[in-house]
Amino acid sequence: MNRLRALGALIVLATVAPLVPGTAAAAATPPLTVSITCDARTGAITTSTAGTLLKPGTPTAVTVEFARRSAYRITANGIVSLPQRAPAVVTATTNSAGEIAATGYTGTFDPVGSLFYREQVLVTYRNAATGASYTQRDATCFHDRRTTVALTCDPAAGTVTAVVTGVDGHLPGNDLPGRAGRVGYHVATISQTGPDDPRFRGESLGGTWDVWHGISRAADGTWSDTGYVHAGASRPYYYAEELTVGVFDAYGLMVGAGSARCVLFDGAA
Repeated sequence: MNRLRALGALIVLATVAPLVPGTAAAAATPPLTVSITCDARTGAITTSTAGTLLKPGTPTAVTVEFARRSAYRITANGIVSLPQRAPAVVTATTNSAGEIAATGYTGTFDPVGSLFYREQVLVTYRNAATGASYTQRDATCFHDRRTTVALTCDPAAGTVTAVVTGVDGHLPGNDLPGRAGRVGYHVATISQTGPDDPRFRGESLGGTWDVWHGISRAADGTWSDTGYVHAGASRPYYYAEELTVGVFDAYGLMVGAGSARCVLFDGAA
């Protein structure tokens, strides 16, 4: 099962946020999140939401709507767009802290016949009594049998190398929809200068791809791309990278996805 954030080409802004132990207040206000899973073994699809929706106070009944925004799969013969389905609507009640939890729709997909599968769910939260909308959240799940993401940390050389490989799944033609055409890389770094210093996470804001590369396929449809090689000038107490990859065809449709993480330095190990 692969999960991935939806990323697009937006303005790149850098953020560096400290990763410090959560306070009691932070622990009491978990963020509102949505989850969708595509189980590669069973083909089961499940959706849910949990977190803080409202300010602390009187428990409130909330209508939670889980709608499938989009879903498609790529097979050896082409792209199949799945029809829309009726949203799953459930009623859940927040607790005194304003937190909510609800389970949405379930479904299935074919993990064997699908070379790539993508489904996105949009969740809308409304006051059950008045119908007033509070907010929306979305999430996406992926199943990919064609793309492999490798992130290699070499402490001796002080380098982090990202390599993505894939196959086209024997689709006919050179640039028909569904075939890999370019790949985007989104990188997050986690660093800590010394054992008593805070740990920081840095990445681009706005859901951006940091690096774009075109893909050159071999005659049999296989391809390989070295996204980057990062070399550090110093050796911090802790350093790790998290990589998210999106593969797109010539028409801008996502046709592959993956993620990887590796630790370059860890003074506590």
